[in-house]
Amino acid sequence: MSVTQALPELKLLEKRIDKVSESIADWCKVSHNGAPVEKEKHKKETESQLQSYMDLVKRRDAIKRAIILSNASTKVKIGQFEGTVAEAIEYKMSIRFKRSLLDSMKSCLQTKREEYERMKGQVDSRLERLLQSELGKDVKTNPETITALTNSFRENNKVELVDPLDLSAKIVSLEDELDAFETNVDWVLSESNAVTKIEV
Repeated sequence: MSVTQALPELKLLEKRIDKVSESIADWCKVSHNGAPVEKEKHKKETESQLQSYMDLVKRRDAIKRAIILSNASTKVKIGQFEGTVAEAIEYKMSIRFKRSLLDSMKSCLQTKREEYERMKGQVDSRLERLLQSELGKDVKTNPETITALTNSFRENNKVELVDPLDLSAKIVSLEDELDAFETNVDWVLSESNAVTKIEV
């Protein structure tokens, strides 16, 4: 059978196991004059229920084992990801860590860009005030003085955004990787399950 056929059978088996489990509470009974227990009949019923339970568990375990072995050996490619179905299933669970990293990088870059622009604006305002106080109304007529004062002031009040990792590039790359995986993982796994055969 295909993995796609095996998965719903697993669910059905688990439901049937749960149903038989409900009868376990009646496997032992108290017999008394008001409600005598037919021992032979009760023995046959409980033995039958126990056997049914064990058969269901055995079938479920055989299917589950075959799926696990198949998942561990069947290869898939999803975006930049290449590995086994089992690895893809695990990556699907652990991708939240990379998604969290991406969100944190975006937040960091945006916050620091805003801080950089605000501080740069403050430096520009202070420079404007300095030029007006130093040169008065003569601002437009002294280009050399303005340039010298401006360069000196900007050098002494330097504001820069320090981004050693080039977060913009990292964000784009990671976002592309995650989007490619998350967009395609379910149908790639479904397709793989449909064509992968297991023996039980």
